[in-house]
Amino acid sequence: MNKRLVSYLRDNRDHIIENWLTESDLPPPVVNSDSEGSVPVVFLEEVFDHVLGRIGGREAVNLLAGESPRMHLQDILGVTCACQTERERGYVCVELHEAGVRAFGAVLSDNWDTQHEFTDFDREQSLRLINEALAWIFGQEIFRCPHRIGKDDCPFYLN
Repeated sequence: MNKRLVSYLRDNRDHIIENWLTESDLPPPVVNSDSEGSVPVVFLEEVFDHVLGRIGGREAVNLLAGESPRMHLQDILGVTCACQTERERGYVCVELHEAGVRAFGAVLSDNWDTQHEFTDFDREQSLRLINEALAWIFGQEIFRCPHRIGKDDCPFYLN
């Protein structure tokens, strides 16, 4: 099923990334009021590729060592978007993870999958795999985030 899922997701790549961008409800930038507050597409494209790599059974790319993507979350924090302060929600990493799950899930829905390539069980398992892959990827990004250290309102703050 994983090869079929990877192929299906790859065929729907542009739609997933477009949905991901529109589903993301990110806070505005803090550094420059001229910025639009959007997440660079190249970042989401790389995350998308890493998700397919993890689902497809390739050896996972370790974002902390070895092969390094062109862009990380830290490259856009404070430039195109920033974490909100003193709020339960609104953290860029959490928002991008959740919006990613929704974007991937949209192409697995009955409305989109008109050929019925996936059963309900397949959809459930596929979303579980996607969520796990996104959690691993954003976990790596959170680990390297320079803003979580010393930021009491970050849900991933380490004492």
